[in-house]
Amino acid sequence: MQNRRRFLMLANALLYFGPLLAGLAGFGWVIVPVFTVIFVLWLIILQPQEFPINRAEWQSRDAWVAISARAAVQTLFVVVLFGIGRGIGGITGAMAGFSPLLPLAISFLSIPLARMIWDPWATPPAPLATKTEAPADTAKPGPDTPANPN
Repeated sequence: MQNRRRFLMLANALLYFGPLLAGLAGFGWVIVPVFTVIFVLWLIILQPQEFPINRAEWQSRDAWVAISARAAVQTLFVVVLFGIGRGIGGITGAMAGFSPLLPLAISFLSIPLARMIWDPWATPPAPLATKTEAPADTAKPGPDTPANPN
């Protein structure tokens, strides 16, 4: 199980490495929307339970607001990674001579690789936060409280 998580983290790192590499290579900002589409596609494929299932759910306004918010966050990720790559490339003067398809392929191929490693339907989504509180009747007596009040 632990190895599977590590492989999944490696596959996700490939997703994030694509825009970083594209920025490092000095490609234009025109490539950012393509990476945004890849990142949103990654969300849809690896977290399908968080998206509408039937046509009626897709037509609701709340669903589109949620999807738009998630797409905006993914766009922010892409812009930050691309900007960091551009900054590193500008400081070091490293301009690679490879095709713009290489970073796109690295990011895109991380999706089927991650999907082969992890099945989102087999593992239920983890709760965001779990709150554990001890019931009042099972509390341990404090130092000033006698252990047996009888």
